[in-house]
Amino acid sequence: MKIGVLLVIAVVFVGQLDAALGSEPTDSQQLKVLFDADQAIRSDENRNAGKTPTLQEERDRRFAVLRAVSEGNLHTANDFFHAGMILHHTSSIRRVDGTLESMGTESHLLAFFLFRQARDLGHKSAQALMGAAYNYYLRACGEDASKYGYKFNGQEIVWRPNVVGEDAEMLKCGFDPRPYVR
Repeated sequence: MKIGVLLVIAVVFVGQLDAALGSEPTDSQQLKVLFDADQAIRSDENRNAGKTPTLQEERDRRFAVLRAVSEGNLHTANDFFHAGMILHHTSSIRRVDGTLESMGTESHLLAFFLFRQARDLGHKSAQALMGAAYNYYLRACGEDASKYGYKFNGQEIVWRPNVVGEDAEMLKCGFDPRPYVR
């Protein structure tokens, strides 16, 4: 745990040094390290071995991303994509009835906007993940994403307009993503 904290501090320092020297924006090494750890624990190999991320590991990555966002340390398409993916993987807890409940509904919504920025900066996978993040947001709000969210057609995401009017506004947890996808 202490080694992980020291690694994150070292990566942040290196990123701040690059920014201070005024060089062309490069991918954040801190976010890359966090993203790689997030992806590694979710690998098929780890999943097959029964390894899953701990709540503390997930929390530490989320907090580091939220701090990077709040301090304006995201500059490249990869930075926004990496941050979005970590928030997109926000932990869930299993309720007594067996259903999963998200521990960070707003993390999914923020991931949506991070993926949008990554897409706008040219990241090729971000468009589809915008739809996935919104669908996770709906599920975390207790809505049926397969009915009211996005469906996928290759890399294109398509809104499922199954409801209209006031019902549509209620079922989107107060947020209509359609204007932000275009």
